[in-house]
Amino acid sequence: MHSAEDLLTFSEKLVKDKTGNDLSDLQRLLLLAILQGVKKSYEDLAEDYNYSPRYLRQDIAPKLWQLMSEALACKVSKTNVRAILERQMQNQDTEAAPSPSALSASPPHPSSPDPKKRKIDDVQAGKTADFEKGKILLVDDKLENLALLTHLLEEEGYKVQQAINGVVALRVTASTLPDLILLDIHMPELDGYSVCQTLRDNPKTQHIPIIFVSALNESWDKVKAFSVGGNDFITKPFKTIEVLARVQNQLKFRRLQQALQERERQLQEALQTIETLRAEIVGLGSRLPTPRGLTTP
Repeated sequence: MHSAEDLLTFSEKLVKDKTGNDLSDLQRLLLLAILQGVKKSYEDLAEDYNYSPRYLRQDIAPKLWQLMSEALACKVSKTNVRAILERQMQNQDTEAAPSPSALSASPPHPSSPDPKKRKIDDVQAGKTADFEKGKILLVDDKLENLALLTHLLEEEGYKVQQAINGVVALRVTASTLPDLILLDIHMPELDGYSVCQTLRDNPKTQHIPIIFVSALNESWDKVKAFSVGGNDFITKPFKTIEVLARVQNQLKFRRLQQALQERERQLQEALQTIETLRAEIVGLGSRLPTPRGLTTP
């Protein structure tokens, strides 16, 4: 029997290969919990992840089972997904296992890459490509806004994460640092201003660019958004071309900022190396014997 983590990895690659789609973070959490045998309803799981039960049951779960059914070419649900994946992986393992005659006939050429290593490299390369354009966190308590922005950004090749409120946004940001955050202002429990201020107070997240997306269009609202650390402001209802332009601009600025930080780090390392070598040379000179007939000054 395969582990839940192995089945999840197999599922992600299968969905990517067969449908061209990636599982969202919440879909991964849901699938992993089911593969681990967690006996909970969608409502209980939604409460565990601090998401809306309606959002999980009516949006996330149906899309997950649709993707899995398409990838596995059969009807997949919460009750049968583990058994189907086990069978698929077992078939794959059997097909991949070489026969005894093949093993004795001709050993693999030393220069031939190991199939398992090649598979890992391919998966890693795929993950790198997924994150190349940028990973964006959407924070909004309105599901329709999340769905609209997710579709818009994923169509452009961005990797999108979702948070239904400010508390979830801070948790997601702490675990997987996004390249950019699109943040709504008015949300229950924790509003956008408070989320932004908290992120700016944390050294690990203070440099993440934040674009406020809000129906508020008063000058005071924009001034407050920038005063707490926002980088840009988009007013709802927004235009597609404006959202994409502002997102691209902030990600470009962030990459330039990261490149500059890397150059500074390399410069500091080079200066430290020079200082170390200089100290070693001075120490070596002080230990050299004085030539006979010469006196030290």
